[in-house]
Amino acid sequence: MKIKSNYLLALVSILAVMGCSKQAVNGGGGPSLGPQGNFSGSFTLIHENPVNNHLDTAVANVTLTLTANASFSVGGDTTKIQAPGNGTFTVDQPDNIITFQDVTVTKRTPLNTPKKHLNGPFLFSYDGSNLHIFGASDTLSYNYVLARY
Repeated sequence: MKIKSNYLLALVSILAVMGCSKQAVNGGGGPSLGPQGNFSGSFTLIHENPVNNHLDTAVANVTLTLTANASFSVGGDTTKIQAPGNGTFTVDQPDNIITFQDVTVTKRTPLNTPKKHLNGPFLFSYDGSNLHIFGASDTLSYNYVLARY
């Protein structure tokens, strides 16, 4: 039950910040306000089964490219749980929220697809080398642990 409340807390935090204005990563030509570069690591998807409350975990090795002009692309092992994608992103630096707008997601893309898109708001931390991206909903947790290469 504690895990479920942690998911809900993270979701409420993300939704509360979504209404705040987001700052472009390149700040209109100024210095970078967020992570940039090529990253690789693991994407872990945790699903809580609502019937028995068991946690199902799946992991994939992924790559993420974040450019100074605020574009991104996701690659790597996109055969099972992570969908390939690309688009733009914004960073709300004071709140450590990174929001991805994946252009491969359309109005016809089902919300509960087996392969997850890096799309929407996520919490993140970045120390110049390591990038951690985290998101959660009622029954899902998204966890990207990436290193710059």
